[in-house]
Amino acid sequence: MGWDDELVPDDRGRTRAPEPDCPVEVTLAAIAGRWTTLVVRELMSGPLSFGELRDRLPSLSAKVLTDRLRELEARALIERRTHRGFPVRTSYDLTDLGRALRPLLIELYRTGNALTALRQALDRI
Repeated sequence: MGWDDELVPDDRGRTRAPEPDCPVEVTLAAIAGRWTTLVVRELMSGPLSFGELRDRLPSLSAKVLTDRLRELEARALIERRTHRGFPVRTSYDLTDLGRALRPLLIELYRTGNALTALRQALDRI
């Protein structure tokens, strides 16, 4: 079988089953989880505290936000910083790996718009 060299430019993606080192699987694992892309999107503007993230995503429960932040930290996409003082303040910031997701989020948004437009066009037929 011939491979589309644009879709699969090297051997890491030439697989018949999901493999953990496939670049597409690596990317999907990085953004997996409900609310993950929105948390990453909010942190694209710079470091935010837990409370600031809650204010920006008011429908997101504190428990789920805590879970997402822990997962993103474990994936090395964000770092948690504790600031001295009273009370102690904590902020979350994207790492270089997290900031590397920016073009992906932009393209996901564009693709979502295109899919929505195509579905609406099909519904009118």
